[in-house]
Amino acid sequence: MAYPTLRGYALLALAAATYIAARIVGTWELYLFAFAFLAAFVLSWLSVIATGRKLSATRVIMPERPVAGDEPELVVTLKNASLLPGPELTLRNQLGGMSEDELEIEVEGMAPRGTQVLRGYTGRVNRGVHIVPRAEVVAEDRLGLSRSLHKISEPLTVTVLPRIVRLDSCALYPDIGLRHDWNGRQGLSAFGASEFRGIRPHQPGEPLSHIDWKSTAKTGNLMIREMDEPAGADVTLLLDGTADRLQGEAPDSNFELAVRVAGSLADYVLRANRGVSLLCHERTWRQHRLTADGNGRRALLQALAETKPNAGGPLVNALRHLRTDGPYLLHSQSITVVSISVDRHLVRALHQLQDDGAKLAFVYISGGGFATRASGEKSALLPFLPPSPQSDDPREASATQSGSTHASGTLSPETRALLMSLSTSGIPCLTIERGDDLARRLSLTQRTRRSGAV
Repeated sequence: MAYPTLRGYALLALAAATYIAARIVGTWELYLFAFAFLAAFVLSWLSVIATGRKLSATRVIMPERPVAGDEPELVVTLKNASLLPGPELTLRNQLGGMSEDELEIEVEGMAPRGTQVLRGYTGRVNRGVHIVPRAEVVAEDRLGLSRSLHKISEPLTVTVLPRIVRLDSCALYPDIGLRHDWNGRQGLSAFGASEFRGIRPHQPGEPLSHIDWKSTAKTGNLMIREMDEPAGADVTLLLDGTADRLQGEAPDSNFELAVRVAGSLADYVLRANRGVSLLCHERTWRQHRLTADGNGRRALLQALAETKPNAGGPLVNALRHLRTDGPYLLHSQSITVVSISVDRHLVRALHQLQDDGAKLAFVYISGGGFATRASGEKSALLPFLPPSPQSDDPREASATQSGSTHASGTLSPETRALLMSLSTSGIPCLTIERGDDLARRLSLTQRTRRSGAV
């Protein structure tokens, strides 16, 4: 679609005025000027249309799978298939929900049959699988008389992975430890990293760090204590995606924080050579079986990138589904529920699962800190970083969400009582709030707790 610019409209008005003057005065030279002005506009209009339709572009994101909070590079390969030189171009990239910013790249011109590679950086990207709309190019002739708008690329699908925390120990799994990581480093020290297999004679060349000195003293020969990774069953993680419990907006919401917590816990378990069953409470029930290898970690990040808080029913429905359709999961070593809501029905369902023999842990993501933010407020920091001492902590404001928080983001008495009932029944509970340091809150070696956490 081509249309005149302000300068183009002015030239058309000048051509019309010159033509009228020629009619009044009767001077033929004025007719020439009028037609010359009109011809200049028509030629610019036709050149913009002819070259704009011959433009095409392909786009890629570098890296291909960015992490939430990154500012990836958008690489655009622009081609001019016309035999005419390209006009001045403005390439517009609407990034949709991937980023709040719009990326515009200006091109002064293109050679006939030419190709240019354009690069630009997006704003900070949000977790999720995003469909970036087709790129638009605004072509303008050199005189600035006319413009045309064309869509010149196909939609681009971009998967933005969640940013998770790397843990070396976990308060919810004190009996699970690490033996390796995906970079090949061995011997990460953690609690409960191995189990005793037996004692055997030392072989030449073996390290002396595993010598059992009591057996050596009894037998008079060097004896080795053999240790194995515990062969327990998989860990089950249930991620709450109840739509009406969502507080805040992506990327700064209680659900995004829950995704980061679930991803950090699952990554820790996978690196401890355990399998993970990830259950996503969404509009459609989804279950992912993740193996303790690099493929399992990649599948974990992909599953968390795709998850959405669109479940119509409460989390208690997922727990009932777990009891009826997935009884084999109750025999897992642990079932950890990462929830953005807590109520009496949910607590009752957790107690029923405990009575069925499940070993449970409960992580509550408090929404108070997200609910108190002003609707137009923009955080100067990434949502996964703790607030700086100079910035205003949103939890200092008055929270109005009934049944979940009081002022200053602390838990309401009702919520605190529900969590205490879980804790006293032997279900480990952990409360995570906006701005918490996840590495410290989830670690087994944490020394301090924030006020209001359970």
